[in-house]
Amino acid sequence: MITRDTVLVLSQDYELFFHRSGTIDKCLFEPCAALLESAGRYGYRITFYVDAGMLVRMQALAPTHPRLGTEADRIRKHLEQIARAGHEVGLHVHPHWEDTRWADGEWQFAGTRYSLREFADDEVADIVARYARVLADACGEPPVSYRAGGFCVEPWERLGPALLACGIDVDSSVVPGAFLDDPVKGFDFRAAPRDACWRFGASPCVPEADGRFLEIPVTPQRLPFGYYWGRLAEKVTGRRRGRPFGDGTGKPVGRAEVLRRLAGASREAELSIDEPKVLTLPRLAATGPAVPLWHVMGHPKNLSRRSLEMFENTLRARGIERFETVAEAAGRLRAS
Repeated sequence: MITRDTVLVLSQDYELFFHRSGTIDKCLFEPCAALLESAGRYGYRITFYVDAGMLVRMQALAPTHPRLGTEADRIRKHLEQIARAGHEVGLHVHPHWEDTRWADGEWQFAGTRYSLREFADDEVADIVARYARVLADACGEPPVSYRAGGFCVEPWERLGPALLACGIDVDSSVVPGAFLDDPVKGFDFRAAPRDACWRFGASPCVPEADGRFLEIPVTPQRLPFGYYWGRLAEKVTGRRRGRPFGDGTGKPVGRAEVLRRLAGASREAELSIDEPKVLTLPRLAATGPAVPLWHVMGHPKNLSRRSLEMFENTLRARGIERFETVAEAAGRLRAS
């Protein structure tokens, strides 16, 4: 349950789609403009987890593809604007950009490596350092918090030292209870604590009182039994109650996970303002567990006018007035 004393954190994964990418205008700039306008009216601040590999790849290919150089410049200016407005820019790593090609006027994602576990240790350290540096250059200050692409945060023993070397000691990749059965995109948070935060060392799912890192997990929810059947019906009929801003398509999950979902499994998910997961937000805000911090996430590409309106309605209905970024929440919780 959200009350007036609840601290609300809103984070957004700033990224394109990974099957058919969509455009930066529809997936990033237009939905973020709506979010920033809303944030200005309601007084909340957002943590944008920026898919830095996208920017790194655009800059690398700019000499032979001037269009990508122009898009990279626009993204850098946009991130600078976001940071100046008081929002946080965090590091989001989707390492498939290391293998992604630009051909025939679009991104080619076939044959790319999706998670950092598919890279060698020295490659992981190099990717994290380069991606953090490009955000620091764009925003004027380095990122201090991290979210793994696709929640693929393990194995932490290879990733943690690379993050510490960049000054990052806050993670926000865990959705307690969530599990994805997929050989490429899979993750397992079923053993993670159901707490608002915790310290850890070897794994973000295993609390350690003196751990070097702090986990600020995304608040979990249990989706209704028929949720994925509803998604399937929308796909078959082409009818959606809310139309997202984004104009691309996502990377599909494997057959085993599809069958699990339709059978009623995999219902533990992140609390989100994305379409259509936002439909559960008002009910959970009114009747869910009373915890001091609620962390709601989303993706600008999956935001719709309706989902943003439902989020704003929830803020008004619950009288929410206390807002923090992930970094602000981490600082407060460490000091308490």
